[in-house]
Amino acid sequence: MDSISVFSKNLRSKLNANSPAWSLGAFRFGFGILLFVTAARYLHYGWVRKYFIEPSFHFKYFGFSWVPVFPAWILYPVFIILCIAAIGISLGVLYRTSLAIYLVGFLYFNLLDVSTYLNHYYFITLLLCLLFWIPADCCFSLPHFLDTYRNGRWSIPKVPNWCIWILRFQIGCVYFFGGLAKLVPDWLFQAQPLRIWLVRNTDFPVLGGFFTYPIAGYLFSYAGLFFDLFVPFCLLRSRLRPWAYGAVVIFHLLTWRLFPIGMFPWIMIFSALLFFSPSWPLKARRFLKKRGLFPYGEFRNLLKVIWLKFPVALRFFLAEYFFKLLYILENPNTWGSRLESSISRFTSGFIFRFGAWAAGIYIFLQIALPLRHFLYPGNHLWTEQGFRFAWHIMLIQKNGIASFRVTNLRTGEIQYVLPESYLTELQKTMMSTQPDLILQFAHFLGEKEKTRTGDEISVNADVRVSLNGKKSRVFIDPNRDLMKVKDDFSHKDWVLTDTK
Repeated sequence: MDSISVFSKNLRSKLNANSPAWSLGAFRFGFGILLFVTAARYLHYGWVRKYFIEPSFHFKYFGFSWVPVFPAWILYPVFIILCIAAIGISLGVLYRTSLAIYLVGFLYFNLLDVSTYLNHYYFITLLLCLLFWIPADCCFSLPHFLDTYRNGRWSIPKVPNWCIWILRFQIGCVYFFGGLAKLVPDWLFQAQPLRIWLVRNTDFPVLGGFFTYPIAGYLFSYAGLFFDLFVPFCLLRSRLRPWAYGAVVIFHLLTWRLFPIGMFPWIMIFSALLFFSPSWPLKARRFLKKRGLFPYGEFRNLLKVIWLKFPVALRFFLAEYFFKLLYILENPNTWGSRLESSISRFTSGFIFRFGAWAAGIYIFLQIALPLRHFLYPGNHLWTEQGFRFAWHIMLIQKNGIASFRVTNLRTGEIQYVLPESYLTELQKTMMSTQPDLILQFAHFLGEKEKTRTGDEISVNADVRVSLNGKKSRVFIDPNRDLMKVKDDFSHKDWVLTDTK
């Protein structure tokens, strides 16, 4: 007990000790830019209309059926506000207020439809929650820059070590549990679904022809497995860290080029920088300066040479308006200082009183959630029980065909309904392989018919699914009346076994 007590005391002391906030500030700045791109893509590509406005039916997460889909005149401003909040996060202006706004808006549009679920959206949500409790705006922020300008020298802001380590833990969970999830027969012995996906990329430069060979699938499968399992631990070792980060960059650039996985590779490449020394931005600057990789010896000298070529009057004019712009951007911090101070006092007080317990609960949940699929019988890749929020990334290629039999129990009349009558292409694709979405859609059809006729209705689903290139099989018990099935977290015995 004494050794445990000493270890706990030493650990707490190390976590509460302070470190320079340079890496944390750089992470916040870059993460804010990635958040801006994430929200702006919905506006640029028309996804707001495609995913939220056009569908007449939306799949909901369990317990969140009450979340409304607002009309276009509200949804579009929501995404514009998200873009503005992302800029605030990046610049450190109204930092925690901007984080809270982005978190609420981001959660809202992710709760609108389960069919749009992405693992990295879950990861972004967790990072937003963590950053709310971390003073990441103390470095590389607009207030920090202006204070430096006024004082004539850079201050060295510091943060407790736990601020960096909790983020490292979360990033490590994505990799480690992503690797643990790959310890399944399909991945280990059949190299699926990578073999299917690689064959689709025969036009890839140099390696395209190699992708047609089965050995390519096994090579990429085992490389991905060992990468995910070991890279977070290698990033923690100073001697291995440069090599591990190089592997992170190559791995994620390759997956970004080969597979349509959106912003995930860029988020992971940038997040992995948190494993470096807290002072890595300054070390990187010194490294580049020492090797003369900047023209004129240093980047600021290049800017100085260009700046001095402008007429004096123009320089005064530009400088005056540049700092006016910065002061305008800083104004929200001035009029919002009371709100920011209140939030800061709340977070500080909460951490002081409950920080250790809250961190313990959070860590437990992040370990337990990815393992919960072991509580369910059967192949979780087939049933998808415990599949979401568990870092089961790139594990399945499922194709399904679904139709529904809606029966009026009073008259015996049977209607055959195809999903495309009500769902978009994305919704139909997601629904036809995911049990909880099939159940939701069946209840939707049954309630709709019950409202129309006033009679009792039964709904049966005829669904066939193929998993990772195998022959398609019956997925849902076709004789089970889904109107009598409730959606919950218990084992779904109406999903048939993935028999060989």
